[in-house]
Amino acid sequence: MRAAVAFLIGAVLGAIAGAGGMLIAFPFLFPLPVVAEKAPSADAASVLGTFKFDETAPGRDAVHWANGTGALYRVGDAAVLRFDDNFEAGPGPNFWIYLNTTPVGDEVSFNADAGRVKIAPLKSFTGGQNFALPPGLDIAKFHTVTIWCESFSVYIGSAALPVR
Repeated sequence: MRAAVAFLIGAVLGAIAGAGGMLIAFPFLFPLPVVAEKAPSADAASVLGTFKFDETAPGRDAVHWANGTGALYRVGDAAVLRFDDNFEAGPGPNFWIYLNTTPVGDEVSFNADAGRVKIAPLKSFTGGQNFALPPGLDIAKFHTVTIWCESFSVYIGSAALPVR
């Protein structure tokens, strides 16, 4: 009986450890494909400004990081947030893009911003990608674009927006 209980406890703990390990390892073993979306056409869009991910933010580390540049575009009545072809982020699960009303450089500053708006999941860890912003969103109210890991509540990277 004692051996059966020990076996059952070991099996449960092993399953939990295996599932947790796969959650962490999955993006490294099976990375998202590189995205190469084109920037909005100059005929249909105007650039509102450009930005660069902060490579000195206090929340960055060897695993949680994002580098590259991007831009905000006005396309008719809509706005598009773009990460350029040189964009890269350390792989991980469930990364989302947010717009923040305050400067963000770590978990504390991200969580302190009650006015943040969740935009979309990150499409890939590398490459050019476009994100349509919600209709009617006043981008002048936002200070920072942030990449956030929803699974572990971890800061990945941020950039100060050009429009304020």
